[in-house]
Amino acid sequence: MAQGVVSDNWSLQDITNLFSRGMDDSNADEIIIKEQTHVYNPVSFASIQTEALFDFLTDLVLRDEILVEEKFEHSWINSNSPILKAKELGVVRSYPFLSDSIKLVAPRERILEHMCSTESLRLAHKENVDSWGKNKQVKHGLLSATMWGGAGMCARSFVYEKSYTPHPLRKRFFVNSGFMLPAGDALHQVTSFLNDEQMKVSKKIYGADSLYSLFVNLPAIPLRIIQEASSINQFVDLALELRDDFSKLREWLKQFQNALTDDDIKKINKYRKELDSVAQYVNAKIGLGASGKPVTMEAGVGIFKIATQSNPINILKNQFGIRATLNKLIFGSNGKPEIKKYIRMFEQSNTAVGYEIEKHFTKKA
Repeated sequence: MAQGVVSDNWSLQDITNLFSRGMDDSNADEIIIKEQTHVYNPVSFASIQTEALFDFLTDLVLRDEILVEEKFEHSWINSNSPILKAKELGVVRSYPFLSDSIKLVAPRERILEHMCSTESLRLAHKENVDSWGKNKQVKHGLLSATMWGGAGMCARSFVYEKSYTPHPLRKRFFVNSGFMLPAGDALHQVTSFLNDEQMKVSKKIYGADSLYSLFVNLPAIPLRIIQEASSINQFVDLALELRDDFSKLREWLKQFQNALTDDDIKKINKYRKELDSVAQYVNAKIGLGASGKPVTMEAGVGIFKIATQSNPINILKNQFGIRATLNKLIFGSNGKPEIKKYIRMFEQSNTAVGYEIEKHFTKKA
């Protein structure tokens, strides 16, 4: 089974605009729930564009294919988008989900029931439905695009049994409204694991002072692409080239995904144990160790050198195969030089937009 993902044309449209027009210095609006009602909170549009780009680059390298709704691909495909190269190679693929749209209706409506977590959301959505029925226009455009459109994409994901990478504004709404996507996405599990381990390394290196405890935390794959790129026009080409470098990890993720889809507990545990092995290796390398078995630090080549008290078998396992690949991503960089380089590529160094981008990808350790 191909390890495919359903993605939003909305995301590809924002990414295309980012490449062609540069960073948008206006605000976007995220929908948040506050005191049992929904409100619109301004967020940096450039940060939303960048998050969409980073999600797309990760999927481009580590998914077999990215499926987009054929009916709405015109939002980006008619322009001179760098994404067209990925479409020509079949990695981004248009799919006629709506050719049998009746299959999507009932799941979409049930999903909408779960998304309408407040009375204000239910009323606003009803106004959109009534308005659309009368004149093919909606009263609350952003809410319609975020919730109604998001529910439709979730229905596609459910019916066609594919994971879903939502547009960042949809992702925020899902979290804010209490709607959760299914847990069985192998790539999401691994990228979350990588982010956690990268933060663990940063915390060990730089400490966790109550005032100075914020660290840039870029996703591992976009970080690697930024390192190798000399211009923004190379991002998609580099991602496509990296597919060869990460072919074994992509195959591993496919098998992990199949185990999750089949709910094969034995196989799932096998893949989780490999991640646990990497986590133990990281702990040893940064001097955390297991309880009752302290690990000493030694100077050496690279950031750290493994001390002899560590588990030698686990150390050896982490020098090869998928474990070695994951470790290279974890210990590759703390992300700070790369985010500054990325901002510089868009000529936003020392600007308010550049500040918002850096803040967006800064986490508390």
